[in-house]
Amino acid sequence: MSVGEIHFIPFPGKPLKYDNSASSSQAVFPALQHGFMIGPENYALEPVIQWAVEGNVPRDRLPLLFYGAVGSGRSHLLRGILDAWRKNQKMSKSKRHAFLLPAIDFARLFTESLDTRTTDDFRRRYRDAALLLIDDLDQLHDKLWAQEELRQTLDELSGNGGTVVLATTGYPGENGVFSETLTARLIGGTTVPVFLPGLAVRQRFLRELAAAFRVSLPDSVLDSAAEALPVSIPALYGTFAQIYFEAVAANTAINTSSWKLFLQNRLQTVRPGVEVIAKRTAKHFSLKLADLRGSSRAKTVALARSIAVYLAWQQTGQQQKEIAKYFGNRDPATIRHMIERIKTGLSEDAALRDHLFRLGLH
Repeated sequence: MSVGEIHFIPFPGKPLKYDNSASSSQAVFPALQHGFMIGPENYALEPVIQWAVEGNVPRDRLPLLFYGAVGSGRSHLLRGILDAWRKNQKMSKSKRHAFLLPAIDFARLFTESLDTRTTDDFRRRYRDAALLLIDDLDQLHDKLWAQEELRQTLDELSGNGGTVVLATTGYPGENGVFSETLTARLIGGTTVPVFLPGLAVRQRFLRELAAAFRVSLPDSVLDSAAEALPVSIPALYGTFAQIYFEAVAANTAINTSSWKLFLQNRLQTVRPGVEVIAKRTAKHFSLKLADLRGSSRAKTVALARSIAVYLAWQQTGQQQKEIAKYFGNRDPATIRHMIERIKTGLSEDAALRDHLFRLGLH
């Protein structure tokens, strides 16, 4: 994967912060100038974001739902969509309104409207919106009355030509978080996972961090660190900032040796092993570990094996020849083919993206 595969959506995010407990100071890294970085793992986001910004989502594809772990960028995307939509509306001189709020506020405001008998005003405000964005939808897990109000709001908005964009941590059909009726409504729309940044994005981000902090490290060293740390952008920044401030406190320069030593200590708790990933994948597909390491070419086994290989390549930092050895002493060229197959499928195959999300690449 090369750095050239990164796409940029011009959504500036909030500055990243790191609390330096040693000196009670805070380091702030401005949002990247380019905007939200998207690697191949998240290419499927782009057309959905364009739909939302332009307000031309097909009615049968609503609502739009982004789901991903904390740090994956869900909230960043919602804020960016709102800003871009407002700029478009300003140019067209439209007077239609848009709202962005966390789900807990939606529930609270609805409750207040019931108490003050202003429910009609509440419903008119949100059901007549041109764009409604609600974040942290899982905050409604124990509020069935708010879920039903939301479901009715989704129906009304769709009928009124409005666009709805939602965000939550997990796929709506999992863990019984939502009622059956709301779950059916959400799944009936467009659900897109937001994966943690892939290798190319992490490499680019670390290079920009090093330049901003005036840390002189070879690109090869930074790229190795990016490969070894399959974490979110905020977590990657936290790791870099920790190394930086430890060096400042010790009055030493960050060099290749100190960087590698820190990473070696950290990786003991960060990276899963190939076998852990293989076992997790086999269990997900109701297979045996021996199936993935064997010679079976059955469709389900081949898919599970390719996914396990891809996750091992993404998350362990091991070379492809080492991964090939674990999976039945296969030809490294076969391993490369499996990885490319999954990388290509991520932007086209919703079922594949869902498998990867459930397996923890999020």
